[in-house]
Amino acid sequence: MLFSYSSQEVAQNREFYLKGYDAKHGLVSLDSLMNWHHLFQNLKKYYPKSNGRPSADPIILVKILMIQSLEGFRSVRSTCKQVSQNMTYRWFLGISPFTCIPHHSTISKFLWKRLGGPHFWRKLFGEQLKMIHREGFLSHETWVADETELKANANKRIRQSEYIERVIEENEEDLKQINHFRKRNGKKPLKPKGSKMILKRKNWSPVDPDAALSVKHEKRGRFAYFEHRIVDSLHNFIIGTEVTAANVPGHKILLSQLDSLQDLFGRYCGEIALDSGYYQARLAKGLFERSIFAYISYRRTHSKEHPQCRRTQFQRVKENLYSCPCGVPFYYQTTTRQGYHEFKPPKGSCDGCPFAKKQGEDRILRISIHQETYDNLHKQRLSTRGKILRSVRPATVELSFAHSKELHGLRYARYRGVQKVKTQVLMTAIIQNLKKWAKLRSLQKIGLHLTYKIIEDSV
Repeated sequence: MLFSYSSQEVAQNREFYLKGYDAKHGLVSLDSLMNWHHLFQNLKKYYPKSNGRPSADPIILVKILMIQSLEGFRSVRSTCKQVSQNMTYRWFLGISPFTCIPHHSTISKFLWKRLGGPHFWRKLFGEQLKMIHREGFLSHETWVADETELKANANKRIRQSEYIERVIEENEEDLKQINHFRKRNGKKPLKPKGSKMILKRKNWSPVDPDAALSVKHEKRGRFAYFEHRIVDSLHNFIIGTEVTAANVPGHKILLSQLDSLQDLFGRYCGEIALDSGYYQARLAKGLFERSIFAYISYRRTHSKEHPQCRRTQFQRVKENLYSCPCGVPFYYQTTTRQGYHEFKPPKGSCDGCPFAKKQGEDRILRISIHQETYDNLHKQRLSTRGKILRSVRPATVELSFAHSKELHGLRYARYRGVQKVKTQVLMTAIIQNLKKWAKLRSLQKIGLHLTYKIIEDSV
């Protein structure tokens, strides 16, 4: 049966702590910011109305979880110990000094069995963003996205491996573009290969199968998750977050994140800043189709080319003709299934060239079929706006990750399973947004309105 303290009972209980609690603590400002009645209405559906024994107040349980995320405590058990000893925490809960703190197992069962995963926190996160947006603290001009690694709650030395079947499907759009070039130059179009089945070795943890092995920070690898985060550049609010295994790169899910934000706010951003991990042609095309100006740091790959005869030093004379730094013409030969145009010089033209790697072999120039997309990224990166966005990314999303890890305990995954890690990440994002929101509201009281636009009275 549902039980909850009324606002009058909370006010009466807080009178016991008026001379002992810290009025400048962050929980005090968060308490005035949260709409507890609306939160209670969202929690009512998880409890029966009349049958059963009276439950622990769900608002109290949510507040304890907020304390854990705010202070970065490692577990619910240690959080309950701290709450029972701290007067400010008890004031935030609104319970009397003679009331016992709920048992840590009650809070854990409420979190995983009653709420049942990240859906409740995802909804709360979206409602919070809408209210922040109505007050004008969010900007849709510039967004910044990045990913960070969370160490999984699994021993890296205890691992199991197996061979799994993986289906590799040929990209139909790339094949269509390849055949278009081949037909235009009198070449026979390539036939579709269809899907291909391969065996791939997979290492997985027996205690957390959802985590993936990552070698980003350790040579032998460790089991980890990736959090993919999007922040706005005005006040660094977290507006999008997603958790995947550590083998899912950010460029595969960024477009879906942007589409979900478009459903939430009704529009895309004007520009976005990304690091070199997002340097990928399909992602860039998706951003251009959505009319988003993209700054993506250049990813420098290992090359065996001679320093004075690089691909970027070739001059394009015509569509089917390139000129090398020595003036030798390179003519179009074919377009491969791998997505490269191949250009070759007349036979023997590279004999005696000082830049040739091997004597007696003519060089083959390979140009990607997505070269036009890469050229557009190059122009945007070197533009005036791109140079400005270059300095924006480290000061926004990197700072947001640093606060999450240093202040709120997000350096490690406390739980096992991707759904539970999503819950941890969402609670951390909600707390970070609440802290920033409370600070901006306090600045408004002294006349400093740091909003993106003037808010109408009707909003």
